[in-house]
Amino acid sequence: MSKADQIIASNARGSRSRRKSGFLGQRGRVALLTLTMLLMLFVFFTQPDVRAAFESWASLITG
Repeated sequence: MSKADQIIASNARGSRSRRKSGFLGQRGRVALLTLTMLLMLFVFFTQPDVRAAFESWASLITG
C-alpha cells in the first residue's frame, strides 16, 4: 500500500467516526435543546404582558 493509499484510508475512517458521533453526540444535542427551550420559556414567561395573558387564559379553563 502506498503512502497516498494509507492517507486516504485513514481519512475515510476518521471522517466516518466523526460523522457517527458528531460534535456533541446525541445526549449533548438533547441537553443543548432542552436548555435552550428552558431559557426561552423563562424569558417568555417573565414578561409581564405574557404572564397577564396566560393568567386570563388559565382562568377561562379553571373557571
